[in-house]
Amino acid sequence: MKIRREGLPFIIGSGVASLVLVLIGLGVVGLFPVLFVLWFFRDPERIVPSGDDLIISPADGTVLDIKEVKDERLGRCTKVPIFMSVFSVHVNRAMVSGKVIEKRYRPGAFHVASVGRKTDANERMIHYIENQDGVYRVDQVAGLVARRILFFPEVGDTVQAGQRIGLIRFGSLLECFVPLDVKVMVTKGQKVTAGQTVIGRIER
Repeated sequence: MKIRREGLPFIIGSGVASLVLVLIGLGVVGLFPVLFVLWFFRDPERIVPSGDDLIISPADGTVLDIKEVKDERLGRCTKVPIFMSVFSVHVNRAMVSGKVIEKRYRPGAFHVASVGRKTDANERMIHYIENQDGVYRVDQVAGLVARRILFFPEVGDTVQAGQRIGLIRFGSLLECFVPLDVKVMVTKGQKVTAGQTVIGRIER
């Protein structure tokens, strides 16, 4: 299993902690910290569905809601928040192919990421991707434990649907905003897989 290099400092720290626990007599139980951190930073390969009309899930997790909202760039659109627990793969992927036209960090609070509207105030990284079919927004939202959001591309970069684009450390939320003409293909409470689950289809 591939492990993200961004997790190396945490893996080293947890490895030291596990070594100490083993030395004081906890045996195999003492290995839990390093094994958990290795598992958290796993980065499995995914088979991305083909089709330029598909919207691909950017995160592993559970769909919390599906509702119509208004965005400054998209206007009226559909919001699909996906909650990632500490047991989810935390590598984020691009929903669609296109150009990154905006990347904006917004500081904020660290409320529990699964509580709904309260997370509107949470720290987040906002990015917009534009292609021939429109503009799409994804917010990487910090949670109670998540304190570091990484988004790899820069403004002007082109990404491919399913491409690895970021990482949130230790449990959080992704909020997806898609145009109203996208037919949402998931339901509230559904489990989705980053780079693999089709969450919407563009109706042309």
